[in-house]
Amino acid sequence: MSVGDAGDGAIPTLPTSANASQAAVSWKVKCLNCSAALAGPFCADCGQRAIPPSPTVRQLVGDALSEFSGWDGKFAETLRLLVRQPGELTKQWLDGRRVHFISPLRLYLTASLVFFIASAAAPNLLKTSLTKVTVSGVDVTSAVPQSRPERVAAATQQALVSGKPLAAAQRDSILNSITKAPWIMRPMLTKAVDDPNAIKAGVTRWLPRMLFALIPLYAGILALFYRRRNYPEHLYFAIHLHAFVFLALTLSSLVMFTGLVALAVVTPILAALWIVAYAVVALRRVYGGSIARTVMKGIGIMALYGLVVFPALAAVVLLSAF
Repeated sequence: MSVGDAGDGAIPTLPTSANASQAAVSWKVKCLNCSAALAGPFCADCGQRAIPPSPTVRQLVGDALSEFSGWDGKFAETLRLLVRQPGELTKQWLDGRRVHFISPLRLYLTASLVFFIASAAAPNLLKTSLTKVTVSGVDVTSAVPQSRPERVAAATQQALVSGKPLAAAQRDSILNSITKAPWIMRPMLTKAVDDPNAIKAGVTRWLPRMLFALIPLYAGILALFYRRRNYPEHLYFAIHLHAFVFLALTLSSLVMFTGLVALAVVTPILAALWIVAYAVVALRRVYGGSIARTVMKGIGIMALYGLVVFPALAAVVLLSAF
């Protein structure tokens, strides 16, 4: 009986090695890469996926999405477990149950990419407005004294938020004040006044690299508090936690599209509280211990990490001036 025949009510036969020479079914029964017999969707010898040599456009699009995000059910399941059960994704990964989830590195890269796209596209609801104080109809706002650092900070903030260089007279005055600032800050302040968009582009360029470099450092801090675990275990936890942080911050960016200033102010605070609570629950689920002990260790971990993060963020701002 030939492949697909079902005469006299017989059940159609499946492709076998006997008909592997038929072009329509050969890729289903023989690996096109190493010619080994197939017993499933992947070759047991070389690992290549069983796909026709001339796939349709639909199959190509599906493969592209799958390669980029693992969108074959794994991506959705990974996100669900990551968000709903803090630490459980790491626990599953450490226990060896990994086939249903995308890799930690792919998850991190996807979450960070979504965050940076959302934050770049979100409208800026922060308005720089100078409140006018009038006496008998005369504007006396300019009469309020400001120190030199205050004037520089206000002018720099104005340029960065508006994305436009300062007016010539104000620019010359601020640049003169910048010459008296600490030498390490002068390039950044000068660049912010002269070309604020270049500063933003520099931060966008350096920040993802810096955050990625901080993950191994965070894992090292975890190793100081949980010494009986291997370093790769801490690294998995660090990657998953940072991926969640990106997702939480993405929600804060998406809120900007509502145009509601009050909501835009409250959401980052709620996101920060969510991240802190999430980290504590995840630590306890993965590493064990009492709630009090986990909270104390969590405080210590965040304190040490803060000592690393803040200088790193300052370095990003300084590097953006070059």
